[in-house]
Amino acid sequence: MESKKPVIGKYILDSLSIGMYNHPLMLIREYIQNATDAIDEFRKRNGLLGYDPKIEIQIDGITHCLKIIDNGSGISSNQSWEILHDIGNSKKRLNENRGFRGIGRLGGLGYCDSLIFKTKFFGEELCTVSSWDCCKLGKLIKSDNHYDTQGILKEIISFEQQKYDRDIEGHFFEVEMVNLNSSRDMLLNVPLIKEYIASVAPVSFNKKQFSFGNEIEAELKKRIPNYETYKIAVNGEQIFKPYADEIRLRGDKKDRISGIDFINFNIDGRSLAFGWMARSKLLGTISSHSNFDGIRVRRDNILVGDNQLLSEFFREKRFNNYLVGEIYTVDEHLIPNSRRDDFEDNKEKDDFYESFIKNIGLPISKRIRQISIERGKARINSQEIKIIEQAKNILKEGYLADYQKRVILRELMCFKIKNDPIDENIDELISGIQNSKHHLDTNGNSSNKKNRALLKSIFEILYKDYDDKEKAIRIIKKILDIRI
Repeated sequence: MESKKPVIGKYILDSLSIGMYNHPLMLIREYIQNATDAIDEFRKRNGLLGYDPKIEIQIDGITHCLKIIDNGSGISSNQSWEILHDIGNSKKRLNENRGFRGIGRLGGLGYCDSLIFKTKFFGEELCTVSSWDCCKLGKLIKSDNHYDTQGILKEIISFEQQKYDRDIEGHFFEVEMVNLNSSRDMLLNVPLIKEYIASVAPVSFNKKQFSFGNEIEAELKKRIPNYETYKIAVNGEQIFKPYADEIRLRGDKKDRISGIDFINFNIDGRSLAFGWMARSKLLGTISSHSNFDGIRVRRDNILVGDNQLLSEFFREKRFNNYLVGEIYTVDEHLIPNSRRDDFEDNKEKDDFYESFIKNIGLPISKRIRQISIERGKARINSQEIKIIEQAKNILKEGYLADYQKRVILRELMCFKIKNDPIDENIDELISGIQNSKHHLDTNGNSSNKKNRALLKSIFEILYKDYDDKEKAIRIIKKILDIRI
């Protein structure tokens, strides 16, 4: 019986493009990943002398176009057809390159009308251009036809090689997405893209706002094989990681990084990952607007998942967002999955998460809870001091409302029951409050009984109905000042 080749249907293109990524910005990560591999390849072949590697992202809101350009190795003219058009047949190696599956360049197909790849190899005269008609692709996938993947590719791709009329030593790879159509125009949102790249891409720390950047990078270069950072610019502005010495917390509070701790993640003497964690007072959840809340995991200095990847390994998920830091994988078996939102399932993944729980998840959860308990005690002590001051003021000036007197007495009795009140004369204070008189009766600043009764009623209503008791007291005292 004659063997037949299996048919790869047209819907695979839909699955490998827009179906692969649950967020449009992920395709920018894929193109940056390919660009860094191209820069590394050029470095290996030509060395570093006189070479200024860079990745430029150009966003044009008027024409609805986005370009990603790198000055890496480019693709030679005799290999360009296969490399640009083969699917899942990458020549890259798993342990040497960031991208190795051969599908990342398809990410733009679902987000523009036309996807154009342009490239030139160092020393060649030819420039290669491959254009993909994304509108036609969408129509062919939805229409009632019998195209397979190869048939559709022939219909939507145009390929040409032209003589390059500039410097023959030029080398580059350019991705151009024409007439973008992403959800809520995310791929044209310059601030959003800058923030995303700062969080995800292999860029360096901003040493001006993060004074620990040099210390961390020096340690990472010693501990992480092939650790690199890259100059990436968006519309001419170089992007840096978002870390800063000052930490903004939710509720307009602030904390500050006082130092850095480095952590090894090992199982049975085998190194899985290495990371850093900022020292802080752990005062609360870090504001998400800082863009550096939570411990983040990176492979080849590119983010895996997001800032919540490790949250489930704490006693409470929110504890991860009290922290600032990064973990860089070292073990070659910790391989990001196709969407790069986690690692492939294997023993090394389980070992890594187990090591994280042991080194950070459990001890930090315990520490945060202890700090929370101590802060709670401090708040209680502060409240005790406040109530006792109010009680002493009542003994001196008289109370302003019967309800106020009852509240103070109840609080003082609670302090006594605790057996460790701040004021050792608590019994004397309670007795004094029980026998205290109303302010108007004590100071006599109302001319007759009828006026005093009316004011007492007003004060009672004000104090009872106001949630802010201190504000109620201020209003009552203002009334008294006017009355006097």
